[in-house]
Formats: sequence, C-alpha cells, structure tokens
Amino acid sequence: MRLKMPDLSNPNVRFRVILYLGAAAIFLILFISAAFPLASNPVFCGKLCHNMNPEYYAWQKSSHAKVTCYACHISPSYVQLFQDKLTAGPLGIIHTTLDNYEKPINAENEYSQEDLPMVRCERCHANENRKFTFTRGIYMNHEAHKAAGIDCAVCHNRIAHKGAEDYEPLKSWPEAKKLAEEEGEERFHYKNFLTMKQGCFRCHSGSPESRNPETLAKIQNGKKPPTACTTCHTSDFDLPKGHGDVSWRAQHGAVAKENFAFCFSCHDAGAKFDNGGKPWCTLCHDPAKVSSFKQQQASVAP
Repeated sequence: MRLKMPDLSNPNVRFRVILYLGAAAIFLILFISAAFPLASNPVFCGKLCHNMNPEYYAWQKSSHAKVTCYACHISPSYVQLFQDKLTAGPLGIIHTTLDNYEKPINAENEYSQEDLPMVRCERCHANENRKFTFTRGIYMNHEAHKAAGIDCAVCHNRIAHKGAEDYEPLKSWPEAKKLAEEEGEERFHYKNFLTMKQGCFRCHSGSPESRNPETLAKIQNGKKPPTACTTCHTSDFDLPKGHGDVSWRAQHGAVAKENFAFCFSCHDAGAKFDNGGKPWCTLCHDPAKVSSFKQQQASVAP
C-alpha cells in the first residue's frame, strides 16, 4: 500500500494540513515544556530508577542537596541539555530495563576523573573570589592546581555523593561484594580522593611506585608535583617525630631500629598509611627483609 500525499494545490487540503501541523507543533512545545522540567528533577533522576537510589540519598545529605543534578552533570547550554535528553536519557532507560549497566555505578570514579570539567564547578565556586578553609595544619594551593589544568573533581571526586555505598541496592550487589573482596575489604567503598592515601599520593608521594600515571598525565603545564610533606602540612601540623625534617629519609632507619613497632602503628599492612595492603617499607625495601626485621624487633621487644 502506497502512502498517498495530500494535494497541497487544493486550498481546503492545504488549510487542514497547516492546521494539523500547527496543532502538532503546539502539542510538542507543551509536552517538552512539561516533560523537561519533570525529567530534570532530582526526584525523577534518583527515584524513578531503583539503581540510582544510593546516589540520590547520598546527594540529599550532601552540601549540594539544593543543587539540581543537571547543574553539575550538564554543561550550561540548551544544546547540551537536549543532547543529553535525546541520547543519555533513552540509553539509561534501555540499560536499566535490560539490567546490563555497570555495578557499582561509576565504580572507578571515571565520571569525576574524565567527564566533569572545572567550568561546571566554577558556575558557583569561583576560585578567585572565595576563601578556602582547611583543616588545621593543612594548606592546599588551589590556584597551582588550576594552573596545571587539574579539574576540581579530580580531587573532589564524590563531593555530592559520599556514602552512596551505605544504601540499597548497592550494598547487596554481588558485584560490589566481589570488588570489596579483591581489595581485602569487608564491603565496597568508593575511593575518596580528598584523603592523603587515596588522593594526594597519586601525585605527591615521595615514592614513584605509588604515584598514578593517569592522574599525572592530567598536568598540562609541565610542572612536577612537589613531594615534600611541608608542601601541604603547615608548621602547626603535628607530624610524628622527625617526619617534617628534610633529612628524614636518611634518619628513619635509625628510628625504626630503635622502635619498629612505633613505625608499624601507622605503616603496617592494613594500617592507616600502608602500601596497598602491604607494609609501607616495601615501597623501597625487600618484603622478605622487612618481614624478617619486623620479626626480629618483635622478639626483642619488652
């Protein structure tokens, strides 16, 4: 059956076509006007899909609870908004329906590291016009990082979604439990790049082996990240004995021989500042020798 085109040379037909097209255009405009605000509401984004509940509830408890999803997740452009609605939105529905999406969602923090440009953060947070407050004894030069091309979310990676792993269904996903087991943890936790161990040491560790090449590759001005503790720790920061001295690397061996247990209170496997689940010493020293030395010290301990 062939589709018969209307005879536009007939004034009556032409009038009806224009009338129908006009009505369709008005309906489309009204539909978009109603659908876009609804589909951009955080409740719609977070609660329509059960898998997004963790992100939604974590957002509600964050400092960005009054900021809509699209303020951070879409660049300030109607073109970007339409593009997302016509591509990412339908794809998300398809993946959710087919249950073939990543679990846990954004497990490796790819979004913050690759897809969240500084310009979105600076819509509200202009570095030049705000005062930064730090924990006592710590200073972080935001301007130096900006000059190096390091986007805000490279460090502030889960600023609006911390603690998402505390909510269902993420807590019960077998995939999350598997990732936790691989990391030697009881349950899955997203990395927090605002911590020294998981975040700062990706660039500023004194040991080249513990730096992250992918993060270092983001530096655009050719500067090398400083590794001295005093770069960020100010004079009123309470470092353990000797740690603030420039000659600490040369002196730490004698301190370790005197009280190895003191070192391992922070630097043993699983301690606060370990080396990926291994003693910190193994960054430079042979693991077998570290283990032997540790046993010797334990045997002579009072």
